[in-house]
Amino acid sequence: MVTGVKFKVDVFSELMEHDLFVLDKVIEELEKLAEKRGKDGTAARVALQLVKKRDVGILEADESTDDALILYGKRGYAIATQDTKLKRKLKKGNVKLIYVKQKKYVMIE
Repeated sequence: MVTGVKFKVDVFSELMEHDLFVLDKVIEELEKLAEKRGKDGTAARVALQLVKKRDVGILEADESTDDALILYGKRGYAIATQDTKLKRKLKKGNVKLIYVKQKKYVMIE
């Protein structure tokens, strides 16, 4: 989410016809980032506002963030991430991925 804000890519309009969800742990990470100054803090604050404005559902997770994303991916959810290591793990599990490419395109594969 932060990447989309930083690069000014409207991920929400690209995914408008889909139900969107975010992990509770991701919200917690965004809230911590939002307390900081600079581009990352600003991007996190905007991302949090967008989550509330777009009425994004929140999924709970007991596992680590990455493990929870892998688990939800195996359950059929498409996972949005810029994390290269996580993308490799998700691809091995045949999980549908969403990411920003070349700082301007939303890719779904």
